[in-house]
Amino acid sequence: MPNNTGFPPIERLKDPGSLEVRRRLDRAAPLNTPVLLVGETGCGKDVWAEYLHAASGRDPLVHLHCGDVPETLLESEWFGYRRGAFTGAEQDFPGKWAAAGMGTLFLNRIDLLGLGIQAKLLRIIEGRRYYPLGEVAERLVTARFVFSADGDIEDRVRLGTFRADLYYRISTMTVPILPLRERPDDIRSLLAHFAGHFGVEVRLTGAGMRRLVEYPWPGNIRELQNLVESARIFGGALTDDRVEHLVRDGATILQMARAREWSLDRLEQEYIHLLLRRYPNRTTVARILGISRKSLYNRLKRYESS
Repeated sequence: MPNNTGFPPIERLKDPGSLEVRRRLDRAAPLNTPVLLVGETGCGKDVWAEYLHAASGRDPLVHLHCGDVPETLLESEWFGYRRGAFTGAEQDFPGKWAAAGMGTLFLNRIDLLGLGIQAKLLRIIEGRRYYPLGEVAERLVTARFVFSADGDIEDRVRLGTFRADLYYRISTMTVPILPLRERPDDIRSLLAHFAGHFGVEVRLTGAGMRRLVEYPWPGNIRELQNLVESARIFGGALTDDRVEHLVRDGATILQMARAREWSLDRLEQEYIHLLLRRYPNRTTVARILGISRKSLYNRLKRYESS
């Protein structure tokens, strides 16, 4: 199926791990049950959400990234508002949830929400009703919910930064998306797709290809995509030398992570700093990570304060 992420069609993924995810989503597609996609950054959760939506036959798909909008504006952006509901509300705005209609509401990175909005979201999911700001009549939620979260969401529940009752409500059907290092059979098809997409010639020896398969891919599919795209910039071909450069940097990060018992958040932090050293343009780094430039800025601010 086509998608807007630069990732290949799901049908090209042949690893047993990917085939299992596809089987589970095919089974879930005709149901109205919420689905939670869990996995590391860059493993393709948004593409799998698009696949589930297409298989369901619903329309439209409304994609909401929970880290892109300040929490103070979430309710007005999501639920809409009536004219005059607050300063600056000069006309009615229906909101993103109303736009979803009978389609799919995809709340990407729900684990980034604060506890206040989590409580409101729980009530809405349970009651299937919400109020736009300044509105006295409630609106029904007719869309199907799909959520995504990083793999440490259960740790967040234990730490109290994510509500346990909300987690239990959205995790009725949880589908883990494996990281690329656990899906070696997908690497060749992904490489072929990205090479064709970016017009890059693959000049890897057998040893170079083995290095790609054995590399742990801390940035997952987006890191592979970035490797191929950077090859286009630096000569138009993917060679053993380019692969060796990637492997050396990534291996250094992972060795430090194991030695110092870094959390997933710390590993992500180090990977982002590595990308910033490679690419001083933050817009490029945000695109590689699959997040907005504002989300990248917020993460960097969080790292500075931690």
